Amino acid sequence: MVDKCRTVVCEVIMQTEEKLFKYQEQMKKALRPKRFSVYAFVFNSLYYLLHGMPGWFMLYFFGGSALIFVVFAFTRSLGAAFAMLLLLRFISALTAERLKQKHMKSFIDRNQNVNYSKTVTFYFLPVRRLAICAVFSCGLFEFYWMYKNWKAVRRDTCDEEIRPLLRGLFGFFFIWPLLSVIRRNLGRSKTEGRKFAYYAAGYGCSLLIQLFCGLMLYGAFFSHFAQVLFWCTYMATWICGIVLLAAIQKRINFHNQKSNRKLNMPGWQKAEIGITLAGLILNLVVLAVRIPEEGRNPELELALGSTYQMTEGYVSFCRKQGYEMTRFPQVYAQYFRPELEIIGEALKPYRLTIRQAWNVFNIRAEKTAEDRIMNEFTALKPVIIEQIIKQYKKQDSIYFDEKTAREFLEKEITLPVLCSETDKNARLILDSNERYKNAFREIVGKIKDQLPQD
Repeated sequence: MVDKCRTVVCEVIMQTEEKLFKYQEQMKKALRPKRFSVYAFVFNSLYYLLHGMPGWFMLYFFGGSALIFVVFAFTRSLGAAFAMLLLLRFISALTAERLKQKHMKSFIDRNQNVNYSKTVTFYFLPVRRLAICAVFSCGLFEFYWMYKNWKAVRRDTCDEEIRPLLRGLFGFFFIWPLLSVIRRNLGRSKTEGRKFAYYAAGYGCSLLIQLFCGLMLYGAFFSHFAQVLFWCTYMATWICGIVLLAAIQKRINFHNQKSNRKLNMPGWQKAEIGITLAGLILNLVVLAVRIPEEGRNPELELALGSTYQMTEGYVSFCRKQGYEMTRFPQVYAQYFRPELEIIGEALKPYRLTIRQAWNVFNIRAEKTAEDRIMNEFTALKPVIIEQIIKQYKKQDSIYFDEKTAREFLEKEITLPVLCSETDKNARLILDSNERYKNAFREIVGKIKDQLPQD
């Protein structure tokens, strides 16, 4: 089983020439396809993906999943859904080998003339123009560059398996094989130079780092410091990537001119100008929509700051005092549920949750002064003392001296005790804090007035 899986994985990553040779050898043997494939039964849709049949993979994965869902929706039975799953696997196992053989025949017919030993004339443009387009398109032109080069590879090698548009759009995942083909051609024309391998490796790694940093920045789940770090890393790798890509293009231009002496440097193309402008406009729109300016909605920002301080701020402060506050944030969320729902509605145009908005609107722990929270906890001290005194009075003890108890509590109640009592008496404290409730609800009322009316 392990050897079979290893063979299948190797088939996915091999080049078209190697796969063509392998298929031709298998077809010469004219082996009769198996009636039942154990591997197709076990792996199901993944079997077709690993054997280079994406159409059948999509059919079994999405079509099969939809069929199982429909069966479950009508029967409300997990047993019926499981039976449908087994049926689909049996059908897949019975037809997999025949479909694979049909796929191999079609593959051989399409790629009879494939030849990677032919010299490829890659995308030809001045290095300065490449740098200008890459910078002003904010990176979009790099994907167009990959598309143009994959198109050239398909044209000159007659490799019909290459889909230039898809490989350009998903360039992050296809950059390494493209650079490998470029390096092989530069080696034939003796224009590779000593450092091309470093340029290629550096550019490929820079794209992966940009992808990672972009995904991290999009979520807005991190602290301000982490976001700044990801943003700086993204910008630094992007700039380095453009420099490395310019060095790669310089080698490509030498190769093209040496391979074809009659080749002249083309002028500006309409597609190049269009891609550059499209990238610039797209990034400006994303920046305007995705990252709202601080202070654009002062009421919303004030409400977010208040919710942050009463939940995350209190928890962080008490944690430093040695107490882990858990109940107060939950009671707060339940107590002000209508107000929090209004804030959530106001955040929908930004596609943010309240937690994400604390970062995007710059409502963070470092902006909430510890002295302010300490003053608030100190102001809660009389409320806590009154609550403790009431509990003692309920016991109706003849030995209870209220004056002595108050003096003792004034001295002995520390910040950890205040945190503990605040957490324990969360509902009472929120009920008694009329000033906060009125101010917070007034702010949320203004936010509600700004929402579009149904």
